[in-house]
Amino acid sequence: MQPATRLAPGPRPLPVVGNIFDLRDGGMMFCHIRHWRRWGDAIRYRFGPVRALAVTHPDAMRYVMIKNKANYIKGEGVESLRWLTGQGLFTADGGLWTTQRRMMQPHFTASATRNYGPSMLAAVAETAARLEATPAGQEVDLSFEMMRFTMDVICRTMFSMSIAEGASRLSDAISETLGWVGARGLAILRLHPKVPTPANRRFVRALAQIDAFLTELIHTRSRSGELGQRGDLLDLLLQASDPESGRGMSVQQLRDEMVTIFLAGHETTAVALVWAWSLIAQHRFARDEIEAELARVLAGREPTAADLPALGCTRRVLDETLRLYPPVWTSPREALAADEVAGYTVGPGDAVLPMIFATHRHPEFWPDPERFDPDRFAPALVEGRHPCAYLPFGAGPRVCLGMNFALQEMVLLVASVAQRVRMTLIPGQQLTVDPNSATLRLRGHLHVLVQRRG
Repeated sequence: MQPATRLAPGPRPLPVVGNIFDLRDGGMMFCHIRHWRRWGDAIRYRFGPVRALAVTHPDAMRYVMIKNKANYIKGEGVESLRWLTGQGLFTADGGLWTTQRRMMQPHFTASATRNYGPSMLAAVAETAARLEATPAGQEVDLSFEMMRFTMDVICRTMFSMSIAEGASRLSDAISETLGWVGARGLAILRLHPKVPTPANRRFVRALAQIDAFLTELIHTRSRSGELGQRGDLLDLLLQASDPESGRGMSVQQLRDEMVTIFLAGHETTAVALVWAWSLIAQHRFARDEIEAELARVLAGREPTAADLPALGCTRRVLDETLRLYPPVWTSPREALAADEVAGYTVGPGDAVLPMIFATHRHPEFWPDPERFDPDRFAPALVEGRHPCAYLPFGAGPRVCLGMNFALQEMVLLVASVAQRVRMTLIPGQQLTVDPNSATLRLRGHLHVLVQRRG
């Protein structure tokens, strides 16, 4: 006898379109937060023909991402993003994902990431010097500055190329395509990109620019006779081979991985840094604690990757930022076979949506969850916390490959800049989340005044 179907509670779906119209009021994330407060940790949705179960409790996260991970692939949950990243590591499934992860993992361990320190520090130094040189009273668009910084880091570490050498056009094209991905995710009717709507035409044009830029770099490096001499990520990935089959990456696969790395290393890290500076500016105690730590550890010299273990306060501020504002706020999965998650039935092909933004605010694991409190990440508290209560980089085998890279980059930037300047928010700004962004961007830009420290 088949077990009885048990459906989670949730808003009543309309015929044909399901709950699509619910998302028009603030997007999926804010829609889910309202429903979570009403119905709890598991909520049923239907988006057109697709049934979905949104889950929030860390136990459900651990089940989907770790315990029964084989049943939950990325599948159609990342269909729109796949038009941009192809079969890169974030969107790939099955044997391809296993092979690619095996090839790329050695280049993103904590120790390997230290090797990228000099390239990161070159970008850090330029950004810190530019901010320090800001004339008194001149307003700074910090969102732009953080995007420029993270783009510089990824271009230096991946291509041995700075922004000034022409890589900015890749960032512009990726921003255009990412906006298309976010809008398409909320669309009732998802047209093929070749249908010539204005948005699709812009997307196709930007995608062609990305492909041309990257394939030219790949071919130029491959034919240059300098392969292996620069030691950047492009060098490493061109030489990478699967230890089991001995095969390397095709040009198309390398292109997909480079777009994925650029997206993760540019967009999401910049988003996190913008929120971090906004929180530091709003909480003087955090600023004072960071400055005291920097005076004790660095004593005026520039930070290096070797200083990371000693910069615990700076790291805790960033950890708490990532709790409140995880750039990747959900990580959709698709069920391969019938299952039960959080006590509710999941059918083959159903979407399961781990709602990370809400998990990071679950009152069972985060007392006074809306309060900014870096001390939540004191070692004793981290050790005793549910392993899936905090998921800014995901969990399980598919935890973000670039986690160490991003954390190193962010700590170095905050430490260097906070030694030189203080940020003051321009009054009247509404520091709210953009509900229509594919990542957890601030709505609009963050504007600050920069004061040099004496």
